Amino acid sequence: MHGRGPGDAMSGEDLARAQAILSDLCFAPSARHPEDRIRDHLELDPVEIAELELQLRSRHHVHLDLWEVYDHTLAELAARLARCTAPPTGPAPEADR
Repeated sequence: MHGRGPGDAMSGEDLARAQAILSDLCFAPSARHPEDRIRDHLELDPVEIAELELQLRSRHHVHLDLWEVYDHTLAELAARLARCTAPPTGPAPEADR
């Protein structure tokens, strides 16, 4: 039985972006499905876990604790990326002329 998780409302575009970022950071694109676990499917060693966490934080402003007992899914990474890159709400700033 599967419950609804935080990635259920995610678009295919969000998932593709998460996969592209992992690939761009030189992590094999073995995590392909929303329910795939990041550490498990990527078979990361401790150095790679630390590097991925650092790169996600510094390049993409995503704070994801990959050292937790819980192994995050690709869908959860995609949802966090979407939240971090969502355009700000409210009126657009006026350009000075």
